[in-house]
Amino acid sequence: MKSFLFSALAILLTVARLPAGQPQISEDRDLKELDLEDWPCLNRAEGSAKTPDGLERNRLKNRPAPDNLPVTSESMDTAAFLKRFADFEAKTKGKRRKDLTPAEKEELDPLEKQIVFFTGYLVAAYCGPPETTNFPSVDFHDWHLELFEKPQDHPPQPDDPTPVICEITPRTQGAIYRDNIRIQELAAFFRRPDLTYESTGHKAQKIRVTGYFLWDDEHNGKADVGPTIRYIAANKYHQPWRSAAWEIHPVFKVELADAITTSSGTSTVPAPPSSTVPAGSPSPSPESMALPSATPQPTALAPTATAQQFVTVIQSVKIKISYGDTVLPRGTKLPVVSRDAQTVTVQYMGASYVVPISSTDLAP
Repeated sequence: MKSFLFSALAILLTVARLPAGQPQISEDRDLKELDLEDWPCLNRAEGSAKTPDGLERNRLKNRPAPDNLPVTSESMDTAAFLKRFADFEAKTKGKRRKDLTPAEKEELDPLEKQIVFFTGYLVAAYCGPPETTNFPSVDFHDWHLELFEKPQDHPPQPDDPTPVICEITPRTQGAIYRDNIRIQELAAFFRRPDLTYESTGHKAQKIRVTGYFLWDDEHNGKADVGPTIRYIAANKYHQPWRSAAWEIHPVFKVELADAITTSSGTSTVPAPPSSTVPAGSPSPSPESMALPSATPQPTALAPTATAQQFVTVIQSVKIKISYGDTVLPRGTKLPVVSRDAQTVTVQYMGASYVVPISSTDLAP
């Protein structure tokens, strides 16, 4: 009974902090493993939509990841993304799905069947609000990733360029979480349920997302779409807030861009593992504290260049990053900078770390 009262009080306090008319937004601070058995959308991809265009849109948003993700696919950055859809956006400005001409619908259908790689800097991330796609639920929500062409040292504000929106859904969140992706490790800023921003303590990471093209016609008006943020509205949302009505949705996979082999288009390193992050995150477990640690400085032996381009971690290693500790789990494949008899220097999230050679597949 006492825990119920505390939970109820927490919900009331959250709602009280929100702007007038703002729906309750999840207090989740990062990805997690969801039990979808209690989610009504599990067997109804249309969600709670009632209109034909709403049903169609929700089915697209609720698509599962294919059994086998493409090894190669079209890769694009912000400039290529906007160029790709410039003609369609010009012809359909302000339109909804139900308003499309037969020719526009014929152009739209094959585009929304494409799986692509999109790369950008994850400046801001946050929980999406309840919506018909998810029947509308606070707990089963999308994750919005705002990817920019360049990193920013501040949350989105007037005169900044607008981002490309990429969304992780309840159906795809579990697999991305099991890939050791953590929002707090990749985004520079996290938006709270009251729509204020907090710094994660590090700069925006350049990431690559894999997912479907989606034309979200619900956000196809001038308050939503534009090249530059004009103002912050009374409801605390920046307007416009996206560079196009097009987005990557759903996202199936998230990777560090620096860990991608550009020649083959495949990932060469698992995404970063979970780490201790600010604002109420739990302390490292006793097991992780017992792991061998990466040394912050090179050893006295002069390192020599290695012909091996990558090394695989065979025993989990704890390293100290700029905003806490994290663990490189067994199986992590990392670029090699140099090595000596006892250690190997690897690249991880844009920095170099010295780890015991005994924890890698270079061990004799």
